[in-house]
Amino acid sequence: MTTENKLSALRKIMERENLDAYIVSGTDPHNSEYLPAVWRQREWISGFTGSFGTVVVLKESAGLWTDSRYFIQAEQQLKGSGIELHKLRIPSAVDYPEWLVNNLPSGSRIGLDSFCISVSDAKRLKLQLELKNCKVIENTDLIGDIWMDRPALPDAAIFMIPEETTGCSSGKKIKMVRRFLKDNHADYFVFSTLDEIAWLFNIRCNDVEYNPVAISYAIVGQEDTFLFIHRPKVSASCLKALSNEGIEVRDYHQILLFIDELSKDKCCYVDTNTLNYAIYNRITSHCQIKEATSPIVLAKSIKNKTEIEGFRQACIKDSVAMTKFFYWIEKNIDKHLTETSASDYLTQLRAKNDGYISNSFENISAYGANAALPHYSAVSGKDIELQPKGLYLVDSGAQYTHGTTDITRTVALGELTHQEKEDYTIVLKGMIALSCAIFPEGTRGCNLDAIARQPLWQTHRNFGHGTGHGIGFFLNVHEGPQSIRQDLKDQAIVAGMVTSNEPGLYREGHHGVRHENMILCIPVETNEFGCWYGFETLTLCYFDTSALLTELLTQDEMNWLNEYHQKVYEKTVPFLTNEEAAWLAKKTTPIRNH
Repeated sequence: MTTENKLSALRKIMERENLDAYIVSGTDPHNSEYLPAVWRQREWISGFTGSFGTVVVLKESAGLWTDSRYFIQAEQQLKGSGIELHKLRIPSAVDYPEWLVNNLPSGSRIGLDSFCISVSDAKRLKLQLELKNCKVIENTDLIGDIWMDRPALPDAAIFMIPEETTGCSSGKKIKMVRRFLKDNHADYFVFSTLDEIAWLFNIRCNDVEYNPVAISYAIVGQEDTFLFIHRPKVSASCLKALSNEGIEVRDYHQILLFIDELSKDKCCYVDTNTLNYAIYNRITSHCQIKEATSPIVLAKSIKNKTEIEGFRQACIKDSVAMTKFFYWIEKNIDKHLTETSASDYLTQLRAKNDGYISNSFENISAYGANAALPHYSAVSGKDIELQPKGLYLVDSGAQYTHGTTDITRTVALGELTHQEKEDYTIVLKGMIALSCAIFPEGTRGCNLDAIARQPLWQTHRNFGHGTGHGIGFFLNVHEGPQSIRQDLKDQAIVAGMVTSNEPGLYREGHHGVRHENMILCIPVETNEFGCWYGFETLTLCYFDTSALLTELLTQDEMNWLNEYHQKVYEKTVPFLTNEEAAWLAKKTTPIRNH
């Protein structure tokens, strides 16, 4: 079916259900960013493959709402589909709830699948639509009526992560949740976010590509704990290990039965930012409910000593793979390499590392103008050949059993223009500025974002995505609660958080530059002015100094880069061949301002 055919079929069902609009969310019952195939309904109906966005279908029109990471990609993928792009996170942006109010007549009926929208988003939508006396029709999965070959739920088996790897037993984590319940006078906390459940129970799976999580729910009570998951996914040994931690395993769909059996005097805590609206409504119809941010969110983001050491080891392995990769690129640039063949080779190199499970997201292998698409996805047969000139950007990472990695490097494949070198250098100045930042306790990510952007702003340049996101420990490569971006998010950056540092610059139709390291927040000093924090750079991989305009760098910036390169060389060289080691020595030769 073409996109036009799918929209036509959906509109016929909308007419049957007496709906004026239908919302196709970009998430699943667990508020996931990356989805198992069964819940990729937005991609199926629109052809848009980005990780963020919402489709709204009306009787005679349709729209996709997404942010600046995907503007160019969305325009390309929506061309000729009949779906209009609506841009978010730009001045004067209008999100879909407000747009519906402005474009639907009073009394309209809007359908959605209440399992695939969070409580907070559903409440915000209903509040807006009440202004126009419009009604939301819930729990209507219309896509299921026309998606005939819809994939089944994933059925991979879970596996346990030992305490020697996680640094903390599941039992201790459950006690943390129970302290929250006791302090706040509640009986249960209902969890639906997959990486929170994986962290809480020290389980992993491969139900979602690149994200080692299992489709599940969890409920922690004052005295009992439940994991709701497809039972065949849990082996006898895993069942025993979970039972030893006091965790009872029940079937995935039995969460509704459990809720139905709750008495009116029971009180459940939920996180309305992540829990789906269908489960929320079920709880409110049976017992008391309280709302709070999940206590797991912050606890998971603050890595313990064991996890931090795991990250360090993972970054060394990544540096070895990246070094071998760029050495191979340089030696074979005249052999018709393509974006996809290069990407495949990088994955092969990573896969040789001990503890490698999978990539942590789809490699972004982008040459020339394609690098101006921040989330470009190369497709074999439609990608382009690397040439001995211009810039090549690679954003990649891995899931190791002892840590998750996310790294971007932009390198010169040959001669560069002055503008390419200038952009490359200015973006690196932004990364170094954030790497060197010292800040007081309580500093929010938006404050630090300005530090990374200042070198770009001073030259009247900018980038549309955030500067940094949290990174999970052998979990999702994107996690909260912290972020470093222009939006105000009321979460301080605290010691133990691992965050990306990835400023960029993109010139549509020409080139793109992004540099990305993982940084660990560490305490620096405590004095009469308070507690002070800074960053330890975890990622290890050289920057291509041949692309630099060194006259644009300060002495402090050159010192940082030279010291970083010395560390990269020392940590990486034991795992290289003699030829690769000599090559890396040249790449990490100290720079000077001539």
